[in-house]
Amino acid sequence: MKKYEILIFATGAVTLALEVLASRIMTPYFGVSLYIWSGILSITLTFLAIGYRWGGHLSSKLSREALEVFILATPIASATAMGLAALLYPVVFPSLSQINLVLGSFIGATLLLALPLIALSAMNPLLIGFQRSESAEGDSGADRIFFISTVGSVVGVLLTAFIFIPNITNFRAVLLLGVVLSIASLILIFLTDDVTGSSKQKLVIASLVIALVCGGISAGKENYLKLISGLSTHQKAYKVVAEYTSMFGNIKVAEVRRKDGTGEMEKIFVQDGLIQNRTTAKNKSLSMYTYVLEALARSFEPKAKDALILGLGAGAVPVNFKSTGMGVAVVEINPAALTAATEHFGFDPTGIDVHLEDARTFVRQCRNKFDIAVVDLFLGDNIPDYLLTKEFFGDVRNCIRDGGSLVMNAFFDDNNEDNNKRLLATVGAAFPKLFLAGIEGGNIFIVATAGATPKRLLVPSSEIPTKVVDLVRQAMSKARRVPPRFYADANPVSDDHNIFSVLYADANMLERQYLARSVPAEILVN
Repeated sequence: MKKYEILIFATGAVTLALEVLASRIMTPYFGVSLYIWSGILSITLTFLAIGYRWGGHLSSKLSREALEVFILATPIASATAMGLAALLYPVVFPSLSQINLVLGSFIGATLLLALPLIALSAMNPLLIGFQRSESAEGDSGADRIFFISTVGSVVGVLLTAFIFIPNITNFRAVLLLGVVLSIASLILIFLTDDVTGSSKQKLVIASLVIALVCGGISAGKENYLKLISGLSTHQKAYKVVAEYTSMFGNIKVAEVRRKDGTGEMEKIFVQDGLIQNRTTAKNKSLSMYTYVLEALARSFEPKAKDALILGLGAGAVPVNFKSTGMGVAVVEINPAALTAATEHFGFDPTGIDVHLEDARTFVRQCRNKFDIAVVDLFLGDNIPDYLLTKEFFGDVRNCIRDGGSLVMNAFFDDNNEDNNKRLLATVGAAFPKLFLAGIEGGNIFIVATAGATPKRLLVPSSEIPTKVVDLVRQAMSKARRVPPRFYADANPVSDDHNIFSVLYADANMLERQYLARSVPAEILVN
């Protein structure tokens, strides 16, 4: 009996590990929102309940010998389902992402979780039934079994958060769980003397085969994703040259070329499936926003001596500011972003004050004052909602000298002006003057200031590549003052009632649908 408690601990750990990994796997396709987490949690609980019921039914019907076979076979079945899910989701999720947000995410969560969780949760009642067949006393150890399983779940969450996610890609982490379950069952098969003959032989073969299959899929990850990508109709060829795992999102660096071989190679910086920056082979930014942020900063603060930049990305924005002779401080939560920017995008941190910490914490404890602050904090689909409150913008203003300005790379909902007014009202709660620039349907920029309005808008000092120069000019030509009456009827969002993740959920989903159509599995599968 004691040896099976180890298996119960392992299955409890895998259950919660799989749930956490599912959220990370689904992010590039469905984004990050309350809808996604509602789907994952409800699907998890639903199939755990089904598994408990199924396991209880079997435990009351099967003989002791048959129960022991099921106890050993169930983790193998769960590992099999995990291997199948890993193979299928890169193929199926792009299509699911084109469906309704809620329905697509629920189906996706079902694909990842249903069969593994049914099998894993059945283990508890199966083991209770097995112990009952040995002794009819008390509650057959139900309290001990659920205690061990729950402790295993706690360990599973901690291992996933602090070991798996920072060091292993999500695709391989799921397969590793399958290998662990198969090997655990294999060890216990050899330790038991009650299962013999053909049953034992079949269990040994099944556990070995599934462990090898999951391990083989993991080892062949790149080739498998290339195969899927090669079958797509995308007009460009992507080559992943580096991948960085972290607790704050997975980062990929890829080279992009036309499939026909014409044109120049570009590099892209991708975080959780979202392309955050494009550059030439020589690390010259091809993203319009990097030049517009600089142009707006120079226009509103032409005499600025230093700048605070919240969000590093590929490092193009701080490099542009540094080239003008300004002092630059950068705040970035993800150490992997700094590594990727330095190793692949020519970012040189020399002379730049880099802080690896959360932007909210930094501005709350801001010790220095800056002439200008640049907010470029996209993570997942949008700026995290806790960085979109009137308290946050109040803290940012306290980091800026009197008369200084904030320039923000923002996300607007093209189909709901009320949501955009809420964002403007939130920023406006800290700054008396707001300006908008950008391109409708594309990047939108907010300038917030208590200082003077510039008489003319300056162009960036950086040389702008031909591919984006027209977009930069168009974005700057749209710059205009936003009168306070425009957003006067909108309530600023506060820390106490922050609903931006809900307000922008539909707009974010449209963005994810576009990405799922536009880039191949090599990029989206993180």
